[in-house]
Amino acid sequence: MIDTSLRRKLSVTAAACLLLTPGCQGLEEESPPPAETIRLPLDSFSGVEVESATVGAGHSTVSYRYPSVSASHPLMLEIRTGMAERRTEFLEGLPDKGNPELQQDTSFLAVSPQVVGARVTSETSSGVQNDVESRTLWYDASSQEVLPWTSVFSDEAALEQAHLSVARVLQEEYDVPLQQLPGLLGEVASRADGSQATEEAAAEEENPSSGGNQEISSPEEESRDLSDPEQAAEVAEAWAGSPLEDLAFSAAGGMAVNMAPGEVPGVSGGEELVLPVDAESVEGFMSELGFAARDAALDNHSQDGTEFPLGGSFPEEGISMDCARLKCVALTFDDGPGEHTGRLLDDLAEYDARATFYVLGRLVDEFPEVLQRMDAEGHELGNHTWKHDDLAEMSAEQVREDITRTNEAVQEVTGSEPATIRPPYGSLNETVSGAVEQPLILWDVDTHDWQSRDSGKIAEHALSHSETGSVVLLHDIHEQSVEAVPEVLEGLHEQGYHFVTVTDLFGLEGMDSGEVLTDARMG
Repeated sequence: MIDTSLRRKLSVTAAACLLLTPGCQGLEEESPPPAETIRLPLDSFSGVEVESATVGAGHSTVSYRYPSVSASHPLMLEIRTGMAERRTEFLEGLPDKGNPELQQDTSFLAVSPQVVGARVTSETSSGVQNDVESRTLWYDASSQEVLPWTSVFSDEAALEQAHLSVARVLQEEYDVPLQQLPGLLGEVASRADGSQATEEAAAEEENPSSGGNQEISSPEEESRDLSDPEQAAEVAEAWAGSPLEDLAFSAAGGMAVNMAPGEVPGVSGGEELVLPVDAESVEGFMSELGFAARDAALDNHSQDGTEFPLGGSFPEEGISMDCARLKCVALTFDDGPGEHTGRLLDDLAEYDARATFYVLGRLVDEFPEVLQRMDAEGHELGNHTWKHDDLAEMSAEQVREDITRTNEAVQEVTGSEPATIRPPYGSLNETVSGAVEQPLILWDVDTHDWQSRDSGKIAEHALSHSETGSVVLLHDIHEQSVEAVPEVLEGLHEQGYHFVTVTDLFGLEGMDSGEVLTDARMG
């Protein structure tokens, strides 16, 4: 294991260099070595499952790959939600021609019981050009907060100095003039250059014999505290587009800042350019979280196959993505399972879609393998009573007996009770809502599939009436309903919707026992 007291280790190394190596002038006078970036594949840690999917439609292809530790882990939730936001943005901006692709992937930057860093990349290809975007996220275990890239710096003044250090690497090691520094690097370097010139002129007026080389002053405005999640997010927004959004740690203990292909004209060309910021400079920039992240990255670099340290910190139950930020729709299927349900599951898998199946208890023993497949593929099972009786015509005791009998049948096959109840015919009253312990889920989009038995009409109704937060009612016992699903999936997918379970749609905090819910309109 690498010594986590890196500051002490660097001093010892420098001293050894001076004593043992002729001509050595210490680390601070060496040219920055090529940055060996520490990026860790998802399978570097046991206890981490790697989830991946590719959805190919006639208009585009999207693929994504992300880690799965527990459904409710804040970092995993943020990664999935961020990827979903990027996917919607991509699909909503599709060109009229071509078949563009979006590929999203994840790697770890540092993993320890204190901090986990992740890098999320998005690459779009249109056949003409490729564009790559990357962002880094940092999970602080002490606060259980997912923080932006700015949180590894101590304050905004340190962030300014970090940008200046990267600019100097380009200027000194790659001969990039000040005027050609890209984006924020150029702005920061120009501001610093002007500030230094002003200070030198003032010093010359006071003491004409004094030299320049004054230390660059920090920004005049009050520097925000980046250990505070809200302030860190504000600063990240203010510094959007910074190359430090895609930073990692190097094997030498410094920072490795990734510049996208072509971002530095005449230098990087068609390849990524990784700029090293030496370890001693980094000492003056980082927050406590940053130091913990660097120590973790160095430890990870020397190990492989260790247990992911935060896997048991959160329960397995949870939502797969934050639908408060997304275009989500819940497809629900009543009265099954039936002879067409297996084909329906195949169609859903083509779009990596999750659905909710409100099953009848009397059919559970007839189709146990189908229920097991639903559960294994991430779908949600709901309670649709034992044999479709009208709950509103029952006593409270009869309601409880019916719901309990169905709950137990599903649990025996899948290991879990249904999360919600769909009352047959949508029929309920105060007796029903007072007798049950699960939420009661109705719908806002009724395809009338049981009535029309026309797959074209079913699909058209679902596509024209679904909105963000909709709950769509279908029946998997009807062949025409199942035949309509591919068109519904393709149409809503092209509009940037995400197919989620009822629990994902409403959230664990948004459903109470006996509560009646129809849709989840977002603001």
